[in-house]
Amino acid sequence: MKFPELAYIDWAKSLPRVEVNLARSGVALCPSSLLRLTASDLVATLPVQYGYAPLREAIAARYDTRLDQAFAVSGGTTYASWLACLAVLDGCGPGTEVIVERPTYEPLLKIPRALGYRVRRLDRRFEDGYAVDLDRFASLVTAKTRLAVVTNLHNPSGVRIPMATLRAMAAMLARVKAYLLVDEVYLECLFRSRPESCVHAGPNVLTTNSLTKAYGLDGLRAGWILGPSAMILGAQRISDLMTNNSVAAGERMALAAFRRHRDIDRRAHGILDPNLARVRAFFAREPRLRVVMPEGGNVVFPRLPAAIDSDRLVRHLVKSASTLVVPGRFFEAPRHIRVSFGCSPPLLGRGLANLSRALDDLS
Repeated sequence: MKFPELAYIDWAKSLPRVEVNLARSGVALCPSSLLRLTASDLVATLPVQYGYAPLREAIAARYDTRLDQAFAVSGGTTYASWLACLAVLDGCGPGTEVIVERPTYEPLLKIPRALGYRVRRLDRRFEDGYAVDLDRFASLVTAKTRLAVVTNLHNPSGVRIPMATLRAMAAMLARVKAYLLVDEVYLECLFRSRPESCVHAGPNVLTTNSLTKAYGLDGLRAGWILGPSAMILGAQRISDLMTNNSVAAGERMALAAFRRHRDIDRRAHGILDPNLARVRAFFAREPRLRVVMPEGGNVVFPRLPAAIDSDRLVRHLVKSASTLVVPGRFFEAPRHIRVSFGCSPPLLGRGLANLSRALDDLS
């Protein structure tokens, strides 16, 4: 096993301080007061189990799964995806193949590569609205396929994969005894009071999620895996080798977040809903940026004019307007930038205006 450098994560951890940050991948940080924590939540230990039982029960209840289909982990969605991949690929030989979408969130590509498996790419094309082409997907599935990995909402474009498409993908994989892993951390932005997790797309589907992107609770690192009980059991056993137990106070705080979900969700959508309308209006009047506009979430992935280099644009925005967006090369699409609209509405307005001025400067 060889662990590769994660260029995007390294970049994200060394960002300059700016006045307008449109590079964050989640909604603006949630105030801890919304959790309504009590002294009893600040514990140093909990019963040693595979996740704090009340938290697992809350997760299973929210996404309509059995308790043995849910596993709460500390480390957020990325760590949950790592455990899910390990559980599915445990014992697979060197000829095993893993399908990963392109463009995608870098760790989801690097995990199977670090494990030494052959990765085949499912292109989600800008020209197709980043939709999953089922014929293209079918051409990648072979007897050697063990796992396919996608994001939904798509990271970086924010596009949603319909449940019917996910069911078709899962059925194709089931025929070769393979699994579908869906990172649905951005889909949480659309769930509201009636969540429809992608785990229900088939008996061979696993999903990963957290409280980070949709709710601004980054620091809790509260993630989870949903999926077949055998895979959940495998993830639990692998977790024993890596962390053994989760952080007790973090699990209590995550449970508090589930119990106060309505208030936290209302606060998040008080930011996201007007911002989505603002982003739509901006791209409607900014013809230099071509975009596949998502139905929700908190990121969008516009294409730049051919003459403008995304890294140069990012540097110019920082220097001239103290504004930050993500260069598309981190998502294998150098003609693009990823723009987050999870910040406060006034900051978003400033950031979008700064983006137009930067295009003026560099044109």
